[in-house]
Amino acid sequence: MARKAAATTREKPAKARKGSKTTLSEANLVDLGPERLAAILLDLSSDSHVKRVLRLELFAEAGGDGLALEVSKRLATIGKSSSRIHWRKRVAFARDLDLHRRMIERLTEDDPTGALGLMLDLLDLATPVLDRLSQAEGPIGDVFLAARDSVGAIAVNAMPDPIVLADRIAKLLRRDDYAQFGPLIGALGPALGPTGQAHLRETLDKMLAARSTRSAHPFDAQGAIYKDALRRLADASGDVDAFEATFAPELRRTPLVSAEIARRLLTAGRGEDALATLQAGAPGEQRGRHATSVEERAAWEEAMLDALEATGHHDEAQKRRWADFEATLSITRLRAYLKGLPDFDDVEAEDQAKVVARRFPRFDTALAFLVSWPDLAAASRLVLTRSGEINGADEILMAEAARRLEGGYPLAATLLLRASIHYVLTYGVATRYADAARQLLEAESLSAMIADYGEHPDHQAFAADLRAMHGRKQGFRTELEALGGIF
Repeated sequence: MARKAAATTREKPAKARKGSKTTLSEANLVDLGPERLAAILLDLSSDSHVKRVLRLELFAEAGGDGLALEVSKRLATIGKSSSRIHWRKRVAFARDLDLHRRMIERLTEDDPTGALGLMLDLLDLATPVLDRLSQAEGPIGDVFLAARDSVGAIAVNAMPDPIVLADRIAKLLRRDDYAQFGPLIGALGPALGPTGQAHLRETLDKMLAARSTRSAHPFDAQGAIYKDALRRLADASGDVDAFEATFAPELRRTPLVSAEIARRLLTAGRGEDALATLQAGAPGEQRGRHATSVEERAAWEEAMLDALEATGHHDEAQKRRWADFEATLSITRLRAYLKGLPDFDDVEAEDQAKVVARRFPRFDTALAFLVSWPDLAAASRLVLTRSGEINGADEILMAEAARRLEGGYPLAATLLLRASIHYVLTYGVATRYADAARQLLEAESLSAMIADYGEHPDHQAFAADLRAMHGRKQGFRTELEALGGIF
């Protein structure tokens, strides 16, 4: 029996080796030999995609000219078609399109000029092909985005005529109905050079002027594409004034646009101009039809702080940081404020910040700050003194704060867990029943660490109240019993 067992044991590695030989891998397929693989591929060539792959590979092996011609013929065929692309055929179409995109990239080493022309031809197909779909998002659109993102590297090797390249880009932008080609400006900037960039800027200005005389609509989508391209050109050449000129005067006086312009002015070393631009676009004023969003205000404030520092107004910047912290309890803003203080003043300022946090009107914001800073002792005091304000709706905050507090402050952690459980059961949030069940068991385990509940009921009393109010919630009961609990 022992010898038989040993023999069996010795056989297992052999079986494992046999199994590894049947795994589909490049090494194992090489072992089949070129003749066998060629025969298999010929058998598979009845599949149109496999056949096309094989043909293109053969052309690539024979030389770049044949491959370029084959790809060009396929792109021309796609360009001539106008029929709808059925949703069932989209994956196959995208696979075929991406095959030709990758073959164009293969051409780059031998014929970068031809590869650039073919890639731009492929991008020319974007709008007419996407027009044949019910929605532009998906695998087919992704192929065009991949082509757009790879064309810059091809152009660097191709060294095209900058004027010709500028005209090709203008042609693409003219047909950019799906707003995909803006990043081409940055990608092709080195290949365009100053001459090509200047020519493209002049062409776009003419295109924009022509649209402004024809379009009476307040928002011209195509004109917006041209303006975006002009802004990218201005960024590529570091021309802040040209960037600013693409915005209407009323837009320059909005917080977000003024912040964008100010950022570029600061980079150019024009701090005073940046400060004036931001002051003209300050939030809180009447800025047309739309109110300033939180994100826009934050972008403006960040730019303003940098502008104040750049122009020597450090004290004013510090006042704004502290005021912003008092209004939002922003940890980022507080850290920047403390960093800007003289040595030893930061300790006193940090203590004052914690006082502000404990008195902050929104309990959840105050808790999040104290837990994240962190000051867990202060966070525990906040929970105990303002327990009536705890809202269990924010499951992430409740769970994270309880997890951090449970080791040293089990009563505070328990109150947070209870608030979360109450919210889930009161509003019947079935998707959180499993979490609430785990939290109830966590609260039970924490009860052994709590000597005095103070004004709050102990765990047994809390669980009894919970059963009295929510005993019919079978979903919660099921989740609790699955964890070994009793309700």
